[in-house]
Amino acid sequence: MFLQFKVLFYTIFFILGLEIFAFNNEAGVYFSAIILLFSIWGSKKIGNKYSFVVIPLLFSISSLMLLYLIDSMVEKQIFILFSIFLYYLCLLGIYRLKIYSKDQTARGMIAASATATLFLFYTSFYGIYLNFPIPLWTLMAFFLVVTILTSFQYFSLIEEQKKKVLIYSIILGMVMMEITCVINFWPFGYLTTGVITLIFYYICWDLTQSYFLKILSKKRVVANVIFFSFLIILILTSSKWLPVV
Repeated sequence: MFLQFKVLFYTIFFILGLEIFAFNNEAGVYFSAIILLFSIWGSKKIGNKYSFVVIPLLFSISSLMLLYLIDSMVEKQIFILFSIFLYYLCLLGIYRLKIYSKDQTARGMIAASATATLFLFYTSFYGIYLNFPIPLWTLMAFFLVVTILTSFQYFSLIEEQKKKVLIYSIILGMVMMEITCVINFWPFGYLTTGVITLIFYYICWDLTQSYFLKILSKKRVVANVIFFSFLIILILTSSKWLPVV
């Protein structure tokens, strides 16, 4: 079933938090702490495991950061609708995994939520980095930690050897940290940069997932590299270049 009362209850509270933050940033700053605590408590109550807390918590943090960067109220409301759907999807996936840990549909929900979480985080934190005097090493460190945490939670659902999952999650985090250093010199805004960063992550994520599921092949690697290279080139050539100052 798609509708679950407990999941809907926590999602409604998440909606209220985002709306308060959208209309009043000052009040929202204080209220955002309650949102984050509620996300931790809600995901723990739904999944009965603290390991399920990571993605909902990071998704909440990333949503608040990106909402702060949006000026138009119409765009804020569109973004809130997008966030609500993904937040609900994440909690529903956690609920279904609690019932049956091998639920493939639930794993797909968590995968979509994890991808959305990283996109929102890469985009929002890079936008904050561009607007505030934050050192590059801080940006790289946050990209490293968030990538490791998100990857570890998802890959733990498909691979029982936690040590192997941790190693590959750390590798993914280090790859994204290096990519962060490179994109720092690109003349693009935070939305374009977030999309490109996510594409790089998705390539590595898909190959890692294929390895854990034992479906990795040379054909898959080549297809990923060709398709996503074309996609990256298309995005870069169609995006607005910012002046270098």
